Amino acid sequence: MAVAACGSRDVPNRLVLAPVGDGGADAEPDAEADAPAPIDAQPDVPASNLGAPCIDDGQCDDMIACTYDSCDQTLGRCLHVPDDTQCDDGVYCDGEEQCVVGHGCEPGPVVGCSNGSACNIASCVEATKSCAYAPRDLDGDGDPDIHCAGGHDCNDLDPNVSSLHAEVCGNGIDDNCNGLVDETPCVTPTGDSCATAFAAPGAGTYALSTVGNGLSFGTSCSVTNPSAAQDVVAAITVPPGPSVNLQVWATAPGVEVAVALDLTCGQPRTEVACGSGSGATSVRAMAYQVAPGTYYAVVVTQSETPVELEVDLLPATPPPTNGDCATATPIQPSTPTSVSIVEPPTLLPTACAAITGELTYAVTLAQPADINVYASTVKGSGTPIVGLRDPTCAAATDELACAGQGALPVFARGTAPGVYVVTLSATSPIDATLDVVLSPATPVPPDQTCASSVAVTANGTVPFDLSDHVNAVDDGCATTGRDAAYELALGVASDVLLIERIPNTDVGAVSLDGPTCSAALACSTGGTPVRVAKRNVAAGAYVAVVNDVLGLQGSLDALVRPTVAPTILAPGAADTCAAPFDVSQGGFFTGDTSTANADYDNPCDSPTSPPGGAKDQVLSLNLTQPQRVVLDMEGSSYATILDVRQSGAPCPGLPLTNGCFVGFTAQRSFLDLELAAGQYWIVIDGLSGASGPWDLDVRLLDP
Repeated sequence: MAVAACGSRDVPNRLVLAPVGDGGADAEPDAEADAPAPIDAQPDVPASNLGAPCIDDGQCDDMIACTYDSCDQTLGRCLHVPDDTQCDDGVYCDGEEQCVVGHGCEPGPVVGCSNGSACNIASCVEATKSCAYAPRDLDGDGDPDIHCAGGHDCNDLDPNVSSLHAEVCGNGIDDNCNGLVDETPCVTPTGDSCATAFAAPGAGTYALSTVGNGLSFGTSCSVTNPSAAQDVVAAITVPPGPSVNLQVWATAPGVEVAVALDLTCGQPRTEVACGSGSGATSVRAMAYQVAPGTYYAVVVTQSETPVELEVDLLPATPPPTNGDCATATPIQPSTPTSVSIVEPPTLLPTACAAITGELTYAVTLAQPADINVYASTVKGSGTPIVGLRDPTCAAATDELACAGQGALPVFARGTAPGVYVVTLSATSPIDATLDVVLSPATPVPPDQTCASSVAVTANGTVPFDLSDHVNAVDDGCATTGRDAAYELALGVASDVLLIERIPNTDVGAVSLDGPTCSAALACSTGGTPVRVAKRNVAAGAYVAVVNDVLGLQGSLDALVRPTVAPTILAPGAADTCAAPFDVSQGGFFTGDTSTANADYDNPCDSPTSPPGGAKDQVLSLNLTQPQRVVLDMEGSSYATILDVRQSGAPCPGLPLTNGCFVGFTAQRSFLDLELAAGQYWIVIDGLSGASGPWDLDVRLLDP
């Protein structure tokens, strides 16, 4: 059984109890097209969806915003069709909100990820809208418990014992879990205590190792998972003479590392410097103006590894003082400046959070100009993060732009004369080069702001080039990169699907905003194609905003159709090609494969899937003319597979080129195909046996 109806909200009258379509092409309707369509009643309408006796639709408004209301002329009863998408709070892990007839929006059960296995630690991941399973590893050493499949850790309570650990000589422990104790070869740890500290007599480069070591010392900064880390200590001698700046670089190729400097070995409270960064493999710590004597470098690594320790004795200087707007160091445009990011304080609010804090530099404009700020890493494994602030400088709103993590240089157009502050921080301590380049002021592109006069038409496509744009739209969707805005006018309540296409190497965002762009009504981020859908958007003026990190070229599709009620497939429906569900008129469909059978393989499923793959359902699509067919499964609860085939024997027919898509990401499956006239099957399937509730938006447009 499938139901569809039209609602108590500002929506046009449509078919009741039969699939609702867009007449073969999505377009803005005229008054005649928006008239009530004929009604075909079906005998299997759920009793819970039926209301009071009625003569016309005007008698059936239940005052519940998430239902589509109409009068079934055959039954003489009001029909209320729920639409769960109207209740969605945008959070996956708290469960799917439900529209309950007679009540309205209610919370659904939270997503349960447990698979019943004590060897799998389950969690719900909001970013991917899916469950994740980590092997049981209580001590966090990266080696799962030996009692679980694939695990080899013979003591999962001790991070210094695992199959990843070296065998330590003479300690009476099976350190490497091979069933032997103190066998050869084995290692004798060095630098694992103050008594065995590695000697570093002055400046130079020293080879250290954490192989066979445990975690013996406390540090204020560390690696991502300190419970599974190892460390080694080196005693550094500063020879007699003047005070120096003691700088140490710790490098562990391919392994995350952190380094601290202590005045007294084994006394964390005497720490004077510490350097780290998420994933950093080369970091620095600096102790300023230290007297001759012995100091201790504690190097922490995420796994056992050789470590290179570089010790530099530099002329004594005080720490940098240019950490805020008032103390910014003046620099000259087009003159690269060398910067050492050590441990500056974090004083200024920014949209581009860093680990190290920032240093500040001042550049003076005598006349209006465009500003480009560039930064690159010279030494270390961190990434520079750059910000540009207007002359008032102190508040978060004074930041004109920021960029980092491999993004574009910071760019500001047509800045007025004055003194501007450039901030430079990083993801870990680095040496960097900073360069500010000024050029003649250029005009603002017409699609740069929400006050733009550039429009995208319903079911139209607009190309964009963000190379000369800035991040000017603050709608909460994207905080970095560059953006453009396009007017979108809706004459009636509509279902809107925005599709942003950008290069495969880029990351973008697309949002639907009100006319002021103060907050996104709907927003999505990710790789191409980036999509965002919003159903039952009231008639009015809106703005479609595109953003991408690298500021490249792309395109925006704005697919619009008058709002349609959901067509709900009954449990067990459309299980095989013998009884497919027809979607030839387009519309919005929901179903649940968990009540179906696993009937059909598809070409993009996991190669280890059993015959039939996951539980599936079959839809039919009959095209009387060539058409562009857009299929979007965003909102589905699991990793979907969308497989479109030319119908024929044996069912489900012949695969189409590029006609199968796995929805690995949170946005689920998506296909945009140009199909010839003919009969097609659409198989709704799941990756690696996944099944559950699904949504499918079907849009039929002129090719």
